[in-house]
Amino acid sequence: MSSSQKWLGTLSLVTASLVFPLSLIGADTVYELDPISATGNNNNGSSHVVREDLNPTSILNPHKVESSSQAGVEIFTQEDIKDLAPKDMFDLLGHATGVDVTYQGRKSPYFVNVRGGGSLTYIIDGAILPSTANKILQKLPLNAIEEIQIVRGSSSLTLGPSINIGSSTSGSGLNVGYIIIKTKQPEKTEAILSGTLEKTEGIPGTNKENLYVGSRVANDDSSAFVGGMWSGLNQRTNDTWFDKQTADVKMANTGFTYKNLSAKLLAYKDTGTFDMQRGVTVLGTLDNSKWYYDPITTQIISGDATLQWSENHATLASMFGTRYEHTEYSNESFGGTTPATTIGNPKPYWEKTDGFSLRHNMRYGDTTVMLGVQSTDSSGYGANNSASYNRFDVNVLGWAGTVEQKLFDGQVILDGGYRQDQKHIDYSSTSATKNSTNNDTDMAPAKIYALGAKWQMTPIYNISTRYYHGDEGTMGDFDVKSKTGTLHAETQERFETSLEANYDKAFNPMVTWFSVKTDNEKAQDTSATNTYVLNGQTYYYYTESDTKRNGLELLLKGQFSTGTSYKASWTHLLQYDAIASSGVTTDNVGNSNPEDLYTLLITQEWDKYRANLSIQKESGWHTSTSAMGTAYNVDLGDFTRVDTNIMRDFKAGNTTTTVTLYVRNLTDEHYATRYTTGYYYDRGRVFGLDLTLKY
Repeated sequence: MSSSQKWLGTLSLVTASLVFPLSLIGADTVYELDPISATGNNNNGSSHVVREDLNPTSILNPHKVESSSQAGVEIFTQEDIKDLAPKDMFDLLGHATGVDVTYQGRKSPYFVNVRGGGSLTYIIDGAILPSTANKILQKLPLNAIEEIQIVRGSSSLTLGPSINIGSSTSGSGLNVGYIIIKTKQPEKTEAILSGTLEKTEGIPGTNKENLYVGSRVANDDSSAFVGGMWSGLNQRTNDTWFDKQTADVKMANTGFTYKNLSAKLLAYKDTGTFDMQRGVTVLGTLDNSKWYYDPITTQIISGDATLQWSENHATLASMFGTRYEHTEYSNESFGGTTPATTIGNPKPYWEKTDGFSLRHNMRYGDTTVMLGVQSTDSSGYGANNSASYNRFDVNVLGWAGTVEQKLFDGQVILDGGYRQDQKHIDYSSTSATKNSTNNDTDMAPAKIYALGAKWQMTPIYNISTRYYHGDEGTMGDFDVKSKTGTLHAETQERFETSLEANYDKAFNPMVTWFSVKTDNEKAQDTSATNTYVLNGQTYYYYTESDTKRNGLELLLKGQFSTGTSYKASWTHLLQYDAIASSGVTTDNVGNSNPEDLYTLLITQEWDKYRANLSIQKESGWHTSTSAMGTAYNVDLGDFTRVDTNIMRDFKAGNTTTTVTLYVRNLTDEHYATRYTTGYYYDRGRVFGLDLTLKY
């Protein structure tokens, strides 16, 4: 059977899973589902208090997306996070549909890929994070999170910038989605104390501690809350693994609502250390380099306010500031299993970002209009002429508008939007000068438009379609250069269509076909000879190629009256071709990307117990590209990871004690997802005990 026949058959099977039950139930039969999250898109069917800023249809939601984009949105609530019991933020994101997370153990530890690739914009309580987010979020305590919203919708343009805002790296290309994090707010006067112990065979244990206190008061036309958290982490290690992490986290937030005005303020700070895990070569030898951050710190301050002028008009504003800082040690080494006496030169680095966002949402009958503007200013500095960090100031000013129109009593909803982001780079205060006459430059603007439609074909079936076209505007910043010729601006076209069916509580499938076409996608040419020096700093040359990727995604979820709920997903890449300027085509499916991603979460409740089983499965790939070069014929991915836990509540008066026993990576698979100075293997089976007291 040919490949095309095979996947035509697969598509027919998927379509049949949606259509076949029509023979069992009438086309006009409607099953009312219980609320399964604040946004109606939860993983496990748990109920959750709905706030207007979390309601997907409310104009008071600062992260409201168009109706045609909601099929591409996934929500993790506090309850979901407890059920999955992940190690950290990136472990949690690995449980999301169509998302794979790779770890490479060096300066950019985590890469989050959505449906085969792309970069994401991270937003926490309105604060837009720079590209160092993959080091910022690894220390964010999961206990501090109210909700995480993963937005893959191509037509959501008002949420944030479409291009990289940071100064630590030039960045290239257009973002493919958003990770929106909302911190915990108290629902009443409460105190939560928790402690966690974890143990992996052959490695010293890990302990986590967390204390949260908060209070909320309310009357008829006003309310206020205040909350505070302290969290600690000590992940011990040995010289063989060298993956120690420590964290000391403090967070406070407060807010009020008075009639039609509401406001919130967040203050967050963490400090700690982060060791870069040792790689294991294909010969089984440990890499001798000792590379770590000590200290690594993050500070975030954000404030937002919402004024509802009337039932159909609301203005939402936010201001924020972030500062990331680390001291890097990279010239130390191991001698066998004993540290060598060579002391690495410390390389301090900082990056700070400030910004504001202003958005106005309005409704006129069946028409909804959303207008927004964001501005971010970023600057960074790397000492000792560090070649790895760019030292220049960046401003990104963006604006966007979308219009959504309901037709035929809401059975059809159309939307369209436009966004433009203007990047300004100032090199004048740094040694990384583009040229003597071009130190203070407006880059060509990124220009994006998007169209979407949602059609409720029957009370059971909905179809959503989204189209996105984006021009990056500039081919990159000063350090994006080609060795052989001129580089060009990136252009993206994305198309998605989703068919949803709500048969009953137990069976709710959705199938999505997605396509991404990118012209002039950039990649570092990591050959050892393809570097150049500019004003004392070393950079890689870049190459560009046209890429095409498309695939299918199947999502199934439901809940049963017996206390059982489930969510399962399968993402399959049909095509991922990279076409070089020479005309040579490289097939990346199964080569540098996994062809298949699977997730499964099953939850069972009975009496005072709750048990969870989650499975992640990824197919394998064999090529890994990093700053160290390209490694071929390596064995990456190709794993099935099983996590499970059981929890039990004990109540005494006003105190609820929850005991959770969990096992992460039950089958003890030591898999790796990148190869740089070697494989960075997962630790394997982890046994954990969590004790939480809630007053």
